[in-house]
This record gives sequence, structure tokens and C-alpha cells, in this order.
Amino acid sequence: MPSYHKLQQYAIAISIVSVIYNGAEGGVSIGLGAEAGSRSLIFFGIQSAVEVLSAILVLWRFRKVAKPGEERRIVLLPDHLKFEKWGTFGIGALLVILSISTEATSITTLIHRDVPNLSNSSLIVSATALVFMILIWLPKRYLAKALNSSVMQGEATCSLSCIQLTLVLFAGSLLFKVWKGGWWVDSATAIVLGLFFAWEGVKMIRWWSGSSEFTGGCCGGCHDSPSVIAVRAEAAELGQVYRDVCSCCLGKEGCRSADECKCSGAKPESGKVLSVSPPAVLLFYELDLM
Repeated sequence: MPSYHKLQQYAIAISIVSVIYNGAEGGVSIGLGAEAGSRSLIFFGIQSAVEVLSAILVLWRFRKVAKPGEERRIVLLPDHLKFEKWGTFGIGALLVILSISTEATSITTLIHRDVPNLSNSSLIVSATALVFMILIWLPKRYLAKALNSSVMQGEATCSLSCIQLTLVLFAGSLLFKVWKGGWWVDSATAIVLGLFFAWEGVKMIRWWSGSSEFTGGCCGGCHDSPSVIAVRAEAAELGQVYRDVCSCCLGKEGCRSADECKCSGAKPESGKVLSVSPPAVLLFYELDLM
């Protein structure tokens, strides 16, 4: 597993890519939408602006990269915790804003009975965006867990939300091509998605507001248990990268990274961390996880 220092650098790099891509995507979408009189394309551009702001918050959070060896602990340093806390609130607020704009646009579209845009520009923009957005989202999802960062988790959630909206825009346009009576499907689906975005944003804000419990780690099910974080931190200091909680299946990735014994019939014992040091010398270090 890469060091915490490297993981932070990856988070910064993917956020810079996200800012550049979504900024360009938003500008093109708004321009094409204004020219074609398409509400959906203009809204698509606005959603890109939300993702740009979300990525900027990640850059702000990780602007001071930890030096090699300064691994992430269960409790962050006060300054880092402050950045994590306010970055979490900012992205939670952006998700709520995205939810409100989604609901308003979708309801307006239903009231005015606006049909999906069938222009080639709409289909090309949404199809191309889906590919690039998924490629950018996947590393964010990994980094959220690897860094155990609520800000990075929020950024991944924001990206996933925009992917879902883009998919609805694209599918709605294709559906309307074959079924003219389905003009309302994409807007109705977007209303449901908007409620989901609101819930995710509220969860992040509630996690941020619990000042006595906020640790900077992922809210919800993303974060690892404190004992697992402690094992990884100690292993990182010693240059060790793998552990086997039941001492029977070091050759399997699922066993090396699992929090419990995955080997059938085996009894969990003390965890083992496997270290590889030049020249490829294997050192087993016993860690008591009990």
C-alpha cells in the first residue's frame, strides 16, 4: 500500500484533474445549452461547477502534504483536523445545493412539459462526460478509504452524484427517441436522485457538527475500525505492508487486507505483517490484535 504521503499527493493530483476537466465540461455545456435553449445542458454545466468547488475543497484540505514518515494517526493533528472538519462541512453543503438545484430544475421541467434535448450536442456531451467522470471517480473512491478522510469521501460522493445525473440525462434522451411518451422519465428520476443527494449532504453536515465525535475519518461505513488504523500506522512506520490475521493465506489479497480471518476452518490468532525490504528479505513481525 502506498505511504500516507503518496496517497495525499494522489488526492491532490486527481483533484487538479477534476477541477480542469469539470471546468471545461461546465463551460462547454452552458455554452451549448444557451445556444440550443436547453435547460438540461445548462443544468449539466451548473452541476459541473459544484464538482469543481468540491475538488477545490480537497485541494485546500491537503495543501500541506505530510512529510514521509508522518503517517495518519487515529487522531489528526489539530490543524489538519480543522481543515478536515470545515472541508467536510463545505462538501456536505455543496451536496445539499446540488439537491436543491436538481429538484428545482426537474420540477420546472415537469411543469412546463419540456422534452429531453435530442440534439447531437446533448448526447455527445453526456456520453463523453460519463466515461471521463467514471475514470476520475474511481481513484477518489479508493483514496477516501485509504486516507480515511471524510473530505475525500464527500468528494467521491459528489462525483458519483454527478455521474448519476449525467446517466439520467443521457438515458432520458435515448428513451425519448424511441418513446415520445417518456418525456417525463428523466425529470422524475432526477427528483428521486435529488432526495438522495440531500440525504448524503445532511449526513456529512451531521458528522461535521458532532464536534466531540468528529475524528476526520470517513463518516458512515467507509472508515476502518480504530484497531485496524492503529495496525496500519504501526506497520507503515516499520516499512511493513501486509498482514494476515489468521496466519494461513498470505498469498490471497482478501486475507492480507481483511479485518477478520477469511480462511475456512482457521482460528484467528495474532496478526502478522509482512515486510519486504531490500534485497527482497521477508520479515515477519508479530502484532497482537487482541
